[in-house]
Amino acid sequence: MKEFQTAKMDRRTGLLTVILLILLPVLAISSFFFEPQKLTVSIFLSLLFIAVIFISYAFVPKRIALSGEQILVQNLFGAVVINLNEIKSIEELEKTGLNLRTFGVGGLFGYFGYFNGRDVWYVTNIYKKVKITLHSGKIYMLSPDEPELFIEEIRKISAKRG
Repeated sequence: MKEFQTAKMDRRTGLLTVILLILLPVLAISSFFFEPQKLTVSIFLSLLFIAVIFISYAFVPKRIALSGEQILVQNLFGAVVINLNEIKSIEELEKTGLNLRTFGVGGLFGYFGYFNGRDVWYVTNIYKKVKITLHSGKIYMLSPDEPELFIEEIRKISAKRG
């Protein structure tokens, strides 16, 4: 099984992450000083913001691996398996474009979840995206550190399988 590093965050994603990692705790702490003080609301906000940070971090792909039959994308929640025989096309996308986040994380540590309806994203760097389109029409977006090498390896395996 060949492993690929997840791409480091791009500048925009890194800046947004830093801003949110500062802003969310400040908002949570400041809620304790509002008058009239509502302790339950302040505690709820604090727990909510902490949960948002940890859940967002858990979506970051820790491992992208390629075997002779599958692509494995693993994060703290589990693994997503993409069968190579289901791939219709694979291409590198460097453009950012306009994408609509349907359900997921939109900038804190990266972009994870559903975008543009049913596209599934595991992207940490918006300039190093690989678009994988399946025969079913489902689209996966990944961001390996070396997109060209990742695509090349998949094409080699697919060519061997015929």
